Amino acid sequence: MRILFVNHSSYLSGATISCLNLMAGLGEDVVPVFVTREDGPIMEKLRGSGIDWYILQKKGLLGINYIISFLKILQSEKIDLVHLNTLTPFCKYAGIASYLKRIPVVWVVRENPLISRSRRLKFWLQKLANRIVFVDNDTRKKLLSGGINNTDIIYNGVDTDIFRPVKSDYLFERFNIDKNTKLIGYIGMITERKGLEYLIKSLPLIKGESDNFKLVIVGGHKPGDVKYFSELKKLIKHLSLEDDIFFTGLLPDVRAALNSLDIVVLPSLEERCSRTLLESLACEKAVVATRVGGTPEIIEDRINGILIESADEKQIAGAVMQLLRNSDLRRRLGTNGRLKAERMFDLKCHREKMKKLYLEIVERQWD
Repeated sequence: MRILFVNHSSYLSGATISCLNLMAGLGEDVVPVFVTREDGPIMEKLRGSGIDWYILQKKGLLGINYIISFLKILQSEKIDLVHLNTLTPFCKYAGIASYLKRIPVVWVVRENPLISRSRRLKFWLQKLANRIVFVDNDTRKKLLSGGINNTDIIYNGVDTDIFRPVKSDYLFERFNIDKNTKLIGYIGMITERKGLEYLIKSLPLIKGESDNFKLVIVGGHKPGDVKYFSELKKLIKHLSLEDDIFFTGLLPDVRAALNSLDIVVLPSLEERCSRTLLESLACEKAVVATRVGGTPEIIEDRINGILIESADEKQIAGAVMQLLRNSDLRRRLGTNGRLKAERMFDLKCHREKMKKLYLEIVERQWD
């Protein structure tokens, strides 16, 4: 079975990593082909994987060039099924080409269902997809309301063999931090919907109780987020936190950084099925996350993490201070997080569910 995987971005964000992890482990009887619209970090990983890939940069009027290019790829690669990895216009054009060639489509929805782009693409989603896969229940409920026919919920997966708790001094050594210091971390893209300003604003409140900590922000930013990144830097300077916050930039592998942390904070204003949360659970980290989108399906408050309201630096500070004071609580949340990662979010199970879905749809197409 030959599957075309279409992802609008080539940055190493959650959606792209999820797509890469899926393609890499479907077995010898599945041949993945990858298409995106831009060159980027994922290409380095694809070059060593044996997976063929295409970059389509010329959209043309009304996306005609995209559609023609997708038609050629579907033909030349003898594609049996198309996996659209994001609810984006780029994926829509691949869906239209697939529809014209009568090739079945699995469309994965991992975006905020309330933004205008999601609402605009809802028609195409229902028109073009043979099966719609949501990465959390909240998205399906808000985007399709009562209409849940032809849909599945399949959470993102994390490789619990690779992401596991191990001792790491990576961040201490990289930034010359005393090893008795507690490390609070954020992992992910530096972009406005992640709410990083509220995490930064929480630090003076935390310092009122303890100054034996540092914040490490792990991740990079896209060109469109330069202004937001600059505003965060100005905020840090305004609050005199230059010595308390470190930026790693984009890391091709976050495991060593993640395992250096004591607490992971995800202060998102909007979130679906966060890869940061899944990886943090797998590494037995105590997690503080905002009660938005699909996050409450991953984090059970006071069981495997602490849930707080979004856009509230006081709640972030309160949760972090509680975890800094209570090592037993950190350990208990981390242990429970690992158990849930193994039970609900293991990558092997994710791949099996997706592959079963692919086979079912292709076999139905052949009948």
